[in-house]
Amino acid sequence: MIDFAKELNKEQFEVVINGEGPCLVLAGAGSGKTRAITYRVAYLLEKGVNPNNILLVTFTNKAAKEMIDRVQVLTGGEIKLPWSGTFHHIAYRILRQYATLLNYKNNFTVLDSQDSLDLFKLCLKKEVVDGKHEKFPSAKIIQSIASYARNAGNTLEEALDLKYPSWLPIVDIIGRIAQEYEFRKREANAMDFDDLLTNLYLLLFESEKAREKFSAQFHYVLVDEYQDTNKIQASIIRLFASRHKNILVVGDDAQSIYSF
Repeated sequence: MIDFAKELNKEQFEVVINGEGPCLVLAGAGSGKTRAITYRVAYLLEKGVNPNNILLVTFTNKAAKEMIDRVQVLTGGEIKLPWSGTFHHIAYRILRQYATLLNYKNNFTVLDSQDSLDLFKLCLKKEVVDGKHEKFPSAKIIQSIASYARNAGNTLEEALDLKYPSWLPIVDIIGRIAQEYEFRKREANAMDFDDLLTNLYLLLFESEKAREKFSAQFHYVLVDEYQDTNKIQASIIRLFASRHKNILVVGDDAQSIYSF
């Protein structure tokens, strides 16, 4: 048994013991946010919650491994969390089961960042040849614009206005390149990292069966580094927690990337 009162400070202890319902924990760097969330998981496991009913997510593979390792140490290495990892890892697992509902085959491939950039280069080259335009942003910039727009829930024009206003005059051309990129991915039965998130959201939003399954399964949803959450990820979390309403998120709002 873990002596939670002894191993945690007062604020951390309150989070661990009283984390039922919707809970937002804001704290600065080095204040023990990850410690609080991992002890909360250990507390739930001690109380007899089935590991399959806990969803534990964060943003990088390194951070996810650290969280999982901490829980393993706290529980003596006896309990595994099948639904823990990055947003992209969780999305990949679920989409492997339900890809056909989104008109993909279940054996879809995933493009890494370099694969995605190479495909953008091909689409950019086609536009340059066909349109005979003289000046373009690089494929990397177009990739960044398209990715930001999708994750922030903005249009391309809004993303350009925020990030690269000098390219606003050719928003229509950038839009055609982005559309060509989407077409080629779909033809290849491929998803990029952004697709994993947007397609998971679409699945949960459009498929009542999938939404009911996972919202019923995940009695507790816990998110570390919540300040890095974008609009799509926040929407996914809300859908996962829609049945039981037990959602605990921790983060430092002074380090946030997106605003919405």
